[in-house]
Amino acid sequence: MMASRNPSKFVPGSAYTYAVTLRARHPSVDPAILTKTLKLDPAHSWKAGDPRLSQTGAPLGGQHRDSYWSAPLPGQMVGATSVPLETFMSTQLLQLARHREFLSALQSDGGEISLRVEIAPLANTVLTLSSTMSRRLAELNIEVEFQFPGD
Repeated sequence: MMASRNPSKFVPGSAYTYAVTLRARHPSVDPAILTKTLKLDPAHSWKAGDPRLSQTGAPLGGQHRDSYWSAPLPGQMVGATSVPLETFMSTQLLQLARHREFLSALQSDGGEISLRVEIAPLANTVLTLSSTMSRRLAELNIEVEFQFPGD
């Protein structure tokens, strides 16, 4: 499967903008199964054994050792309709919990599931993840990577 070129969109929060992407890496799973099961359109995906390609589609040589899949989480709204990051993530984790058995099976078979949260903070921003949020992430065995893009 060729990676699509749809970058995540930044979403205004109260003190920062954010974009959240669900990512999966697995030794052999077909990324199409993730797309079908999670009903999310990937921004990037490839299957283990597929030839490595640049973003322009030029061959890089070699093959991908693992399957990879990433998709922006739905419902990220722009402008005055945006929601705080914790509210957004809480809603998304409840949705992902519906796929707990699927995600757990991927993980027990050598897969890794993570969320990438890109945050562009304003001055003196505080980001707090509640104990409830932390428990939900732990229950789903999902790691969180925070990225703070430079100017």
